[in-house]
Amino acid sequence: MLDGGIWRIPLPLPFGPPHINVYLLPCPDGWMLIDTGMDTDDCWNALTAAMNDAGVAPAQLRQIVVTHLHPDHCGLAARLRDASGATVWMHRADAELLMRLTGTRRPQELLEEAMKQAGTPDSFRPTVLASYDRLLRTFPALSPDAYLEDGAALESWLGPLEVVWTPGHAPGLCCLHASEFGYLFSSDHVIEDITPHVGWLPEPDGTVEDALGQYLASLDRLDQIEVQKILPAHGAPFTGLREWTTRTREHHAARARDIAQFQSDGADLADDLVKRLWPRELRPMEYQLALTSVLAYLEHGRRGV
Repeated sequence: MLDGGIWRIPLPLPFGPPHINVYLLPCPDGWMLIDTGMDTDDCWNALTAAMNDAGVAPAQLRQIVVTHLHPDHCGLAARLRDASGATVWMHRADAELLMRLTGTRRPQELLEEAMKQAGTPDSFRPTVLASYDRLLRTFPALSPDAYLEDGAALESWLGPLEVVWTPGHAPGLCCLHASEFGYLFSSDHVIEDITPHVGWLPEPDGTVEDALGQYLASLDRLDQIEVQKILPAHGAPFTGLREWTTRTREHHAARARDIAQFQSDGADLADDLVKRLWPRELRPMEYQLALTSVLAYLEHGRRGV
């Protein structure tokens, strides 16, 4: 247990990092849970056992804060809401995207179009799309009860938790800042040993936001906040936010320089850039993440930022 009565609960994941941290803390009239884990029996059993150790039953939850739409963060939200009647919070941008991902085939169509333009080999595209389909089936059809808004505050026994909208890894990703303790619940936006994936993500009409530009601007915002300890979704709590943001900006600047150099050397297609940046055989999901990352760099570069 951390200062302020916070319980950090690591939950198992079937893929990706071995665990996701969810955070349990007192709030008015009950308890707040920040993120939920995936909708699996292993996650549910681990979460309810840890809550029991803390003396908290699922029915005592009053607030469930989903920091962003990825299934390891929101998978159990509906089940927990059914058990407790708690209010589920999510940013509107992620709620809208989640509806598209779970209710339409447009995301798959856009990925297929992107792979054609990128020069992805014809024989590999169906495998990548099948992997993407399997991934999308892990996203829940979740409708929040209330929307997180930048600058708003949620009441807790840590004092007010300010919502800090930090798009990039997801369009609606939000961190929570407990200024009285100097804590930042950083979700996937800031993780000590990982540079979060920032990917190309078009709207249904094909227009594209500058996700990398949004992410870098979000780092600038965090540099203005006084943070003593970072509580991430993956890995242990750590300190040194400004040193981390500096390293992360340097990483993205170096990657952008590599891409520009490869283009000068004749890598005309995004698939060529993927193969030069990751000179090994990528599994389908790895390729999808690599390609969307490259496309995000190219979109950022086109804007001349």
